[in-house]
Amino acid sequence: MIPLEDFICFTPFKVDPCETIEIKRYRSSKTGLTAVHADIDGPLVSGFLSLGTKVTNDEGYPHTLEHLVFLGSEKYPYKGALDLLAPRAYAPGTNAWTDIDHTCYTITTAGSDGFLQLLPIYVDHILYPTLTEEGFCTEIHHIDQNGADAGVVYCEMQSRENSMVDIMQRKLQHMIYPPETGYQHEAGGLIDCIRSLKIESIRDYHSEYYRPDNLIIVITGKMDQAQLLSTLRQIDKSILSRTHHSQLMTASIQKPWMPLPVIPNMESSSIETVYFPSESSSLCEITAFLDIQAIHILNSYLVDTPIAPLNKLFVEHNSPYCTELDFRVAERSRLAMTLGFQNVPIEKADEIVPMLIPALNEIYYNQQIDMQRMKILIEKERLKVRSSSSFNTSLYGEIGNDDFIDALQQAKYLRKLANFSRKEWLALLKRTYLDVNYAAIIGKPSQELLEQIMEDETIRLDKQRISLGIDDIVVDHVQLQSMDNSKSQIPSRIMENFPIPSVSSISSIDVSTAVNPYYLKQATNSNDIQLHINNDGDMNDIPYFIQYDQISSAFITLSVYMNTSHIPSHLRPYGRIYMDMIFASPLLKDGKYISHSEVVQKLDSDIISYDATLGYQAAFREYIVVTIKVEASKYKSGVDWLQHLMWDTQFTHKRLVVAINKTLNDIPQAKQNGKLVKAIHTDITKSTEASCSYLYQDTFLPRVLKQLEINPDKVIQDINEYRSILCQAENLRIHVMGNILNIDNPKSAFQPWKEYQSKVKALPPVVRSRDVLGPYGLRPGYCTNIIILPSTESSFSVHSTKGPQDYDSEEIPSLLVLFELLHAMEGIYTRMVRGLGLAYKCWLTHLTEAGLITLFILRSSNILNAYDNIKLVTHQLVQGDVSFNKYALEGAKSSVIFDIADSEGTKEVAASQSFINKVLRQSDRQKVDFFRKVQDVTMDDIQKVLLKYIVPLFDPATSNHVIVTSHLKAEEMVQSLDRKGHSPSIIRLEEIYALNIFQPPV
Repeated sequence: MIPLEDFICFTPFKVDPCETIEIKRYRSSKTGLTAVHADIDGPLVSGFLSLGTKVTNDEGYPHTLEHLVFLGSEKYPYKGALDLLAPRAYAPGTNAWTDIDHTCYTITTAGSDGFLQLLPIYVDHILYPTLTEEGFCTEIHHIDQNGADAGVVYCEMQSRENSMVDIMQRKLQHMIYPPETGYQHEAGGLIDCIRSLKIESIRDYHSEYYRPDNLIIVITGKMDQAQLLSTLRQIDKSILSRTHHSQLMTASIQKPWMPLPVIPNMESSSIETVYFPSESSSLCEITAFLDIQAIHILNSYLVDTPIAPLNKLFVEHNSPYCTELDFRVAERSRLAMTLGFQNVPIEKADEIVPMLIPALNEIYYNQQIDMQRMKILIEKERLKVRSSSSFNTSLYGEIGNDDFIDALQQAKYLRKLANFSRKEWLALLKRTYLDVNYAAIIGKPSQELLEQIMEDETIRLDKQRISLGIDDIVVDHVQLQSMDNSKSQIPSRIMENFPIPSVSSISSIDVSTAVNPYYLKQATNSNDIQLHINNDGDMNDIPYFIQYDQISSAFITLSVYMNTSHIPSHLRPYGRIYMDMIFASPLLKDGKYISHSEVVQKLDSDIISYDATLGYQAAFREYIVVTIKVEASKYKSGVDWLQHLMWDTQFTHKRLVVAINKTLNDIPQAKQNGKLVKAIHTDITKSTEASCSYLYQDTFLPRVLKQLEINPDKVIQDINEYRSILCQAENLRIHVMGNILNIDNPKSAFQPWKEYQSKVKALPPVVRSRDVLGPYGLRPGYCTNIIILPSTESSFSVHSTKGPQDYDSEEIPSLLVLFELLHAMEGIYTRMVRGLGLAYKCWLTHLTEAGLITLFILRSSNILNAYDNIKLVTHQLVQGDVSFNKYALEGAKSSVIFDIADSEGTKEVAASQSFINKVLRQSDRQKVDFFRKVQDVTMDDIQKVLLKYIVPLFDPATSNHVIVTSHLKAEEMVQSLDRKGHSPSIIRLEEIYALNIFQPPV
């Protein structure tokens, strides 16, 4: 521990397996303000500003306060000041979360200069917010012009309160935690309580918990320590200058969670059933609580991969008990373990808990711990760098002692676990799972509860409208509008005193690229990597497209992008089954049959991680992508595994039934999230993404199951035909990333693959989303649909129109800057929607691959009012009645630049982007040039793209609209949309493909 004037610097230490990440800790001797810095390579700097907060009721104090913090501070008493300044620091904005024992505010910037500029302003907002009555009305709760309840927080919690997950979590907290612990209540607030909440209570809560000695700032990224200390001293000085702070520091106040709350053992085990509103009657969810000290490795052993003991018992069945189970650890004053069973068939709901403990007992008494698999799991965990949080240690302990250091030394403990004997693992299993009582919650859907909630809400709103009277409602609405219109504007001097750092201050990750020289036109790189590839055997030896990206890493990641455009339409839906089965099926390798359990065990031994997905993130989802990650020393083994998985997998009747039933049980819960609305744009006969969606699989998989009963050979023949077309060598584009220069045989390792293609074949064109669009995707217009989602009390909507299709379009920089001007936290759209409490969030996206622009409105209490407000302000922008100022334009440009830096924020992501840009986007765009084009965007450019691409979103003739809402609001929406020329239809999710509503005529 080293005193540095007014700050104490604790001894630095290193974490992660390679000991490359250094942790530094600082604490003010005057205010108690604490900071922790983790020195991590990359262009981004992230901050997590966390305070211990306690919940003693369901009023939602910590959550509502979290929202109000962003509405201005003593030094910056301007709504949105923080989010107007954030883009000038190369940040996309600010955010926060509320948990049951802490509240955390976040910020991420490109480069450290902007971060250090913004940090004092952020702390000022946290410690000294304005907390006004006006802010409370718009952000927390008010009554709208229709006499209905609104407000950003109200909308958010209304959408969550009656969900299956929230109902079960609240019940669980009441069962396992005594009231005095502070863990029993809903930190977000229940809507009945929010309706009666007052601003004075939130101010009192802030005074109690938002103290500098209860604030810890955790920073990750590259940063000069002298500059960090200088900024911390600036913050400290500002705190000490407040008269109320000096009074506060004289009082002796303990941290919220000190001393630690006592959580006693449960006196007995118990099982309770709760109900959630839903029309679906096929599935439920189960959560079993085990009050334990948890070991992550033991959890992984029990549930990870298809051969894990509990996975085999509950999931790997022709008739599974659930589709997924997972352990979650709640790190409170005492660890709590939750074992969750997702998507349980309702007829099996009451069977699961009685099976669980006997199954664990059987493992214990029969000593069924596979020590070889356990060692493999420990080694895999050792190779992963887990992001360890400093929050819990600071909440329940002291950052200056050894406990803080020990909490981050995962690698050290894994080395000790590697020496555990079978006896020690069994003792841990008994102590952790068998010698304790548990509480179990069974959540079941209820049509009756759904109807009751709808009826109760209708009655409550009618009473509220009568009680308030039409005159009071109108007056309140006018006052609300005037509150928003009279907000103080942030003075220009503050903006000018917050200069935007130079783009040169943003570091970048170097990625060098080479390609397999077999495709000579592509092999134009002149670097050490290309030379290394060229020297590995004959230049024309391996007839596959392979791109190599060099980054500093101890691992190699291999991905095969498989073009699905040549799959016949009747086989296309098999893509989901293929992805689900590729890593969990038998192999026929060199004439030897290897069972699926042996395959899984060998994969665990050789491979760190593996996955099969559609596309890369949200893009290029007409490709199936098979990815594996291995230690660099196992590169050849990784290449061989890909070969065997693609060409030697055996699709059997038993494994097909298991995979199909698992997916079928996933579907009802997937429907509950309401996000399955892409079907409006795509042609199901052409699109792999659409045909693999849960929505279409709901109609396809039952037919396959029936066919498996009648003629299983036909199904196996179909999926083998699917695989044979998919894995034709010309359909494959291979990506290898890692330290290529350290691999002896980067190209010749693929020599065995010549068995499947011995000579050159032309690569087919890259397939993109626009190639599979249906009539409404190709020509948006006159398509407005209201989808009923019974489980929701709020609404969300998706509105689409045409956009640029060329990745190198000169309009894209202007369009991206316009998006930021509109949907940033203090953007014009956000102020008209979130600022008036009409919805939780709205944002715009542009998918160049599809040539579509989309507006989303999320968690809205009045979705049509939100949409109308956005439409109104758009036309005001066109007519010049509303305009952007130069500071907003500068901030929007900086936000776009951050997004680009963020898209290449880690070495692995930067290497992946290299492949996407060069191979799939086939773009000539250079990052430096794009930065310049963004900075060159003018107001005239903004007006042009606004008129060309955004205005059509509000014309029924040039846009498509999907609104997801409840029964209660659907008919009213139809009438309102009819009056506006939309001709809407009400449909159910299951009707979209069953009736082929959006598909072209045959």
